[in-house]
Amino acid sequence: MENLISLVNKLQRACTALGDHGEESALPTLWDSLPAIAVVGGQSSGKSSVLESIVGKDFLPRGSGIVTRRPLVLQLHKIGEGREYAEFLHQPRKRFTDFALVRKEISDE
Repeated sequence: MENLISLVNKLQRACTALGDHGEESALPTLWDSLPAIAVVGGQSSGKSSVLESIVGKDFLPRGSGIVTRRPLVLQLHKIGEGREYAEFLHQPRKRFTDFALVRKEISDE
């Protein structure tokens, strides 16, 4: 499983570096073939709550107005009972084990 996750990570980084973000085109893109979860909705419609319910952690910024300014790639890893970490595409190999710091990184980015 770790090899598969590593391969998907490398493919995501390659797609980003090459500018393949799954834009509309006549041809399917590699990015479109990668596993992902997308939550779509209007402002303050509960998108963050849906994602946090799936994950089981509070890690997304909260506030009034527009809080999330752009899409991001965040990978969540469970490495054992009660042991998990998050990793951002823009900071590969930096493990966030404190989910309050994940929230701060999203806000700062």
